[in-house]
Amino acid sequence: MDRYIGLDAHASSCTVATVGPSGRRLHSQVVETNAGALIRVLRGIPGTRHLCLEEGTHATWLYEVLSPHVEEIVVAGVRESRGPKSDKLDAFGLAEQLRIGAVKRKVYKKQGEFRELRHRAKASRWPSALTMMWVYRSFYALTVGR
Repeated sequence: MDRYIGLDAHASSCTVATVGPSGRRLHSQVVETNAGALIRVLRGIPGTRHLCLEEGTHATWLYEVLSPHVEEIVVAGVRESRGPKSDKLDAFGLAEQLRIGAVKRKVYKKQGEFRELRHRAKASRWPSALTMMWVYRSFYALTVGR
C-alpha cells in the first residue's frame, strides 16, 4: 500500500506527516533534524513510501540521506501559502500534493554532492591523526627508554 509522506524541515526539527492512498491523514510527528532519526521514522512507515519536501537549506542533504529509504523522493519548489500556517499543515500539504500529483515545480537534486565533501573531510583528518599517533608513540618510546 502506498504512503505519501510530507517533510517540513528546519534546522533543529522536522515535521513528518503521512497520508494514505485515499487521502486520509494517518500520522504526524516531530523529529530531530538528524539522519538516523529521520531514517528510523521512514522505516517505521509500512508500504511503498513516496516522500515530498520543500526546497531549502537542508534539501540537498535530505535528498541524499533519505533517497535510499523511499521509493520516490520529490523536492518541491517553495510555494506561497495563504491562511493559517504551521509545520504540521505544511507537511500534510506536501504529502497531499504528492498524492494527487499537484507538485507544480519539482527541483532537481544532484546526488552525491555531500558524499564527496564527507570523503574529503575524512581524508584531511587522516594525516593529522597519523602525525599525532607518531608523536605519542615517539614520546612513549623516549620515556620508557629512560
